[in-house]
Amino acid sequence: MDYAIDKAGTTTVQALLDAAGASAEDLKAVWLSYPTASFVPAAQFASELEVAEGTETLRTYGEGDCMADALYKVIGELRMATECTCTFGHEGGYQLHTIMGDACTKKGRPTDIALMRDLAPVMEKQAICGEGRAIGRVTTQALDLFGAEIEPHFAKRQCPTGGCEAFKTYHVLVSKCTGCGKCLKACDDGAILGKAKFVHVVNQKKCTQCGQCLEACPEGAIVRAGAKKPKTPPKPIPVRRK
Repeated sequence: MDYAIDKAGTTTVQALLDAAGASAEDLKAVWLSYPTASFVPAAQFASELEVAEGTETLRTYGEGDCMADALYKVIGELRMATECTCTFGHEGGYQLHTIMGDACTKKGRPTDIALMRDLAPVMEKQAICGEGRAIGRVTTQALDLFGAEIEPHFAKRQCPTGGCEAFKTYHVLVSKCTGCGKCLKACDDGAILGKAKFVHVVNQKKCTQCGQCLEACPEGAIVRAGAKKPKTPPKPIPVRRK
């Protein structure tokens, strides 16, 4: 969630949250917009920091938010904010944004982390525009602070928090499914297995996450899950619901 900031100078994230009427409970990090351009983890909320004049937004991240997705969006915002066409600010920003976009859509490659680690510090030093330098700085910062959360997107094509939309999956709840077959008919990809009076099962390898089954189910038996997945049978089983 975004909150307006109307204070510059030396302060703390906790003070900014208090001024905005926001709770720090269950937060793992915040983002302070450009020109401060910095991620701050929860462990540093009480530490003093310098908020640059012109910083307008404080964005909060809870446990269910993905920091890979957060970095992807921040890089995109910084790129859109600059008119600079220098090689490192423009082209470097484009490359980092593309890499993070791939990571958040199950296309990340293990070698991309090393590429980001090499490119970001050079951008921080060589980009002409402030936004380009900020992209390099916050990329390194995010990898250092949230590497355990970001790197699996590349190494394993997994999202630990389940916060990335592309990593969310559909499931049929055994406790609610009546075996009516409406989701089966709605799925154009043949990703749902089942028959009358049997609990249906989503084949995750075939599912394209179109959401048609969710809309078609009259029982609310289909759910979309992030990191925490419901227990479902590997194949259709007789309906137990009376």
